[in-house]
Amino acid sequence: MKTLLFTITLISASFITTITPAVFAQPQPPANEIYIDKNCRRNQQLPQIERYTIFFRNEFTTNGNKYWFYAARYQDGAALFCISQPNFNQPKVLNAEKIQRQFIDKIARNPNNKTAFIIVVREGNGPGATVTNYGLDLSNVDRPKLTSLSILK
Repeated sequence: MKTLLFTITLISASFITTITPAVFAQPQPPANEIYIDKNCRRNQQLPQIERYTIFFRNEFTTNGNKYWFYAARYQDGAALFCISQPNFNQPKVLNAEKIQRQFIDKIARNPNNKTAFIIVVREGNGPGATVTNYGLDLSNVDRPKLTSLSILK
């Protein structure tokens, strides 16, 4: 009987040791996913409830300085727009309330202006949601200009 109890203990200990790393291991993000926090700072170790996943990033130059304009999606689909110097240096949330925390259908560089972007915002979810096109001019990164393009149709 002692031998049987000893054998069961070893099997149980072996079983726990095998499962524990899988249960408690933090899943690593796919190599191409970049996570940021609500303040636009890169952090690959964020728990899912606190992270935004970057889905758009573009580098541009204005007034002789290089910047990154990037957008990240929260788990509910809402977007966070950010601006920083390259490599996420000095990141900040973009001051453009009409596009922040919205559903974004598309972001494209404006072919006529190297510091401008076109952003398609879906105000809600579903086929009947209103869609608004915005022009975002970042020639002055501290004071971005957001213009509704939908009225120009």
